[in-house]
Amino acid sequence: MTRPGKVIFITGTDTDVGKTVLSLLVMRALAGRDAVYLKPVQTGCSDPDADSDPAFLHRHLPGGLPAGMIPADCIHSLRPLPKAPLFAGDPVDFEALRLFIDGHAAVHHIVVVEGAGGVLVPITADKTMLDLALATRSSILVAGRAGLGTINHTLLTFEAIATRGADCLGAVLLDPADAVAETDRAENRKAIELFSGRSVHGVIGRIQDPSHPDPRHLECVRHLLSPFTD
Repeated sequence: MTRPGKVIFITGTDTDVGKTVLSLLVMRALAGRDAVYLKPVQTGCSDPDADSDPAFLHRHLPGGLPAGMIPADCIHSLRPLPKAPLFAGDPVDFEALRLFIDGHAAVHHIVVVEGAGGVLVPITADKTMLDLALATRSSILVAGRAGLGTINHTLLTFEAIATRGADCLGAVLLDPADAVAETDRAENRKAIELFSGRSVHGVIGRIQDPSHPDPRHLECVRHLLSPFTD
């Protein structure tokens, strides 16, 4: 049986690469559609309504999170320690995470899931973020840095995804400080595409006001979402 929902799983090549900003842009690009946002495991947070990733989206999406959700509704496992889920507190129930995502996918057309860190971040002693993406039959979108080091990190992430046979939507690179020269951005993008055969859909630069992102950034994201919206 085909599950009615479609899951877009946003992962990173590292921590703090811009997954939450990319999630915000994806949700903005899906405005008017039956799409919800989840952060199944939130680490480094003690108050979901104040300092969580869903709280960031809630502040900057027009009208807040969709479907009447509040930040706490987006989180299944909240951990105050800024560590990989495996080490951030009591054991995480992997099956409960899967059911949390699948439950939303059963009643919404699109579910945007923001992972914690990269694809091989351990959730339990034998399950990673990539296992969660696979278990929920997600299409994975990779957020990477625009600058030095991104070629290696992004190619390794793509390789891990391909080895497990997961669906991959390609990557978006982020440069929140506009610190990377345009030539370097272009070279990094070209190298990643050349060696992986996957698309780097664009580079998201500085966003002065997350509530009003650059239309060019939104257009970049809308293009990569076309398999979900056409």
